[in-house]
Amino acid sequence: MLISILLISILLTSCFIPFKGFSDNGNGAATSTSEALSKAEDFTLLDLNNNKVSLSDFKGKVVVLNFWATWCPPCIAEAPDLVEVSKAYKDKGVQFIGVSDDDVSALKKFVSDYGIEYPILLDGSVDRIMPKWGISAIPTTFILNGNGEIVFKKVGMMSREQLINAIEQSL
Repeated sequence: MLISILLISILLTSCFIPFKGFSDNGNGAATSTSEALSKAEDFTLLDLNNNKVSLSDFKGKVVVLNFWATWCPPCIAEAPDLVEVSKAYKDKGVQFIGVSDDDVSALKKFVSDYGIEYPILLDGSVDRIMPKWGISAIPTTFILNGNGEIVFKKVGMMSREQLINAIEQSL
């Protein structure tokens, strides 16, 4: 019984076994074993319209980079909050980007159903970046400051409040 409860709780927050690194300390602040900020590795992927999009295209902006999938229950649960917060911060120098390796038609339907207006990029379209970014659980969300440094990482579902707190600390 205890094992079943533990497995269910893991599934409710992420879709794979999470890994160590930066994490959320409960109030939306990042914690890490290192005080030094890591420079985010640039990448180029295709969006849902086959346009090339690079992380470096958003230099100078705070970037919320969310790795997710349409079949992942925690990803689905956090989608409305990501959409709402992205709209609230789009004119404040904050750029949201979603990265998934799902089927394009499933992604287009999900984007339409949830009203996602920020770029959704296809992992594996130009490069495969999930392994390079150490993604072993989804959703995983990174926040990069305007200098392209990773200032926050959360493995598992984020609440609206956690997301807002993390963005505010990154501005």
